[in-house]
Amino acid sequence: MSYSTKRKWMNQIDQFTSEQQKALLALSHDKYAWRTKDRLLNVTGLSQESLEKTLSELISEDLVRPSFSKKKDIIFGLAERVN
Repeated sequence: MSYSTKRKWMNQIDQFTSEQQKALLALSHDKYAWRTKDRLLNVTGLSQESLEKTLSELISEDLVRPSFSKKKDIIFGLAERVN
């Protein structure tokens, strides 16, 4: 897999918990701007409870944006990538 290392959040990597780092890295994949919660669970290895808490924190910090896919699933993307 190919992940971009040139994301703004990486300049502040020490400010994030390990769970937040895993979620942010998963959302930094070069090919996929948006990820479903199931895919994030699979890629990060976090529990559902931990991922939901982490996404909530990152959304409140305006680092992650939620949206809906064409199939009406909730998807998540890095705010700096998805306007």
